[in-house]
Amino acid sequence: MTIHYQQAIYGAFPFWDKGYAILARSEGCRDEWVSDFTHICQSLGQPPSEASPAFDQLIMAKKLPSGPWLVAMGFAQGCDDRGRPGAWAFHGIFLTGHDYRKASLFQWKDFFLREFQSGMTLSAGQISVSDLRLAKADESQLVDDSLLQRLHQGRKVRFLTEDPEELKWLEAIWNQSSAKVRARRSITTWAFRPDADFDLAAISPSRWPNFTPEKSYRMWAITSRQCQWIEPVEGSRDLKGANKKTATILSALALAAIGLIIFWPRDKSEFQKHAMEQEKEQVDRENKPQIASNLLNRNVPANVKAAVMEKLADWHDRLELDQADDTIVPSAFAKRIVAKLRYSGPLANLSQGDEAGRKTVALDCMRNLSKIRSWPEDSPQGTMESAVYTLSILAWCLNEPELQAVAGNLNSPAEVRGWFDSLRDRLLPRAILEQVSADLQQSGPEWSEFRLHLNRLIRLQ
Repeated sequence: MTIHYQQAIYGAFPFWDKGYAILARSEGCRDEWVSDFTHICQSLGQPPSEASPAFDQLIMAKKLPSGPWLVAMGFAQGCDDRGRPGAWAFHGIFLTGHDYRKASLFQWKDFFLREFQSGMTLSAGQISVSDLRLAKADESQLVDDSLLQRLHQGRKVRFLTEDPEELKWLEAIWNQSSAKVRARRSITTWAFRPDADFDLAAISPSRWPNFTPEKSYRMWAITSRQCQWIEPVEGSRDLKGANKKTATILSALALAAIGLIIFWPRDKSEFQKHAMEQEKEQVDRENKPQIASNLLNRNVPANVKAAVMEKLADWHDRLELDQADDTIVPSAFAKRIVAKLRYSGPLANLSQGDEAGRKTVALDCMRNLSKIRSWPEDSPQGTMESAVYTLSILAWCLNEPELQAVAGNLNSPAEVRGWFDSLRDRLLPRAILEQVSADLQQSGPEWSEFRLHLNRLIRLQ
């Protein structure tokens, strides 16, 4: 079997004064691929100032938002052009999903370039799978099934070690995972911060925080090959303080319940009851998506359906969503997009009265993204193939009633593209993003998690 590839090199080198930048790229390597490549390398975090011989390289694989898969290897370069230690270079290979699945990630080890010179050139190429080294499986590297299960469920796993021999176990974890997991998850054999945007990674124990945020419950760490899991905790508070706060909250709730029982009016006039029923009906109408039958009888042109699928697939890829078996109808794409757009991380649910919330534009942005509705599970099954109905529900989930009404009247591909542009601009107004950027300079794992979420959404621009 033959694998076709494009390639590029990114890093800081002692022979030039450009800092971190692209050194070379093949002619067919697209700009958006290169942009995603540099972003992923940067997402690893700041490399150590002096990499020991044991940790002077890493290998990684990840599906790019712009489409292809990236397999890459990073190498410590020593000092950069200004004599500062900690310079790294990365050789990246870009593959289609079909070609990526033809060979194991670790078969590429000997193929990567390790030496770089000023003015070097790269070209697209092809290679036979038989020419890639296939390492013999180490039967002694047995992986705990619970670890593989966590990875299968989409939880991020961090392997804490400074032993070069133990890093080989990370390769065993990847190779013993199912083909389905490897086709949907990302890996780096070394990362420089715990929140690097990879599903499986190894980091130094010294870089693991003493506690993980409450909302980072999907992050798991292994302290040894025996799978001794470090369970995430709420924070750095001691148990006594936590129990005291819990008791205070319970007491307040009990007093509130007693007050309601004592002071709640026993009877309501017919006028009050009628007003409450009308208010409830109004809320119910606002909280329900458009009735499917209103859109079912409309004969949507074929080119409109195709344009809807094209834009949904584009958003699907830009948000780093893997293609699932069910993504063959518009609603399957849209449902996964909605789940990815909604932010549910730390700080999202701060009350409006919180002092930080009054001062920080980014927190208002978090709240708006956290209000995105989930895809209605009771949506009629018979309408799943209706492109305009799918857009109507999509706008409803994103709290855009005007675009929800417009969705049923789209008559051309140009109108479909304009509709998606309007939805994108309302989701992330550029004026807001410019104000948010200053707030995102704040440090802490909570802000880091929101930055990662926002970076994905910005790719829709």
